Amino acid sequence: MSCWAVVALKASGEAKGRLAEILSADQRAILARRMFDNVIDALRHAGSIGDIAVVTPETLTIDPPLTLLKDPGGDLNDAFSHAAQLLAERGVKELLVLPADLPFLDGAEIDEMIRRGRQSGLAIAPDKQGLGTNAVFVRLPTPFRFHFGLHSFEKHLAEAAAHGMVAQRVDLPGLACDVDEPHDLDLLLEQGGERYAFLRRVRR
Repeated sequence: MSCWAVVALKASGEAKGRLAEILSADQRAILARRMFDNVIDALRHAGSIGDIAVVTPETLTIDPPLTLLKDPGGDLNDAFSHAAQLLAERGVKELLVLPADLPFLDGAEIDEMIRRGRQSGLAIAPDKQGLGTNAVFVRLPTPFRFHFGLHSFEKHLAEAAAHGMVAQRVDLPGLACDVDEPHDLDLLLEQGGERYAFLRRVRR
């Protein structure tokens, strides 16, 4: 059985708002797209992923094409819930949901996330502080609701407990490293290669 992945991508004008003090709107849009491209590359290299959907208000040109789902409006949780409902109606049985800002994610980590999730039907990957959430694997259909945002890891554990579900915690470096704050850009410059070289003039 292969798993579907859903990636949520904001409108380019809304991308990485917390970096607005140091990056222009165009720079934030470039950064968001390059991180998104990395997530898609990682998913395409994961043996456990059968199909990829992107929920977004944008009109994307991606080669080869992906399944595009129209963002219903609202927040990240609305986007993921909408996508999960649509895919469950299509008969999808396994779902991995990911934000678009994981610049160091790779296919092996995705396969490990899915392997762990299949043990109990639910896996949650926290961010590097252990407070937020950067990925959720869940079987469909499910009563589980997404709580991405502030202190979402704790909220996701509580959601699992409320439905009698056992959540596997998955700590992997590429899943843990997202980009929200100015200091996160330093790591991109150190380890991200030429893809993020345009940030050098910003962090001088």
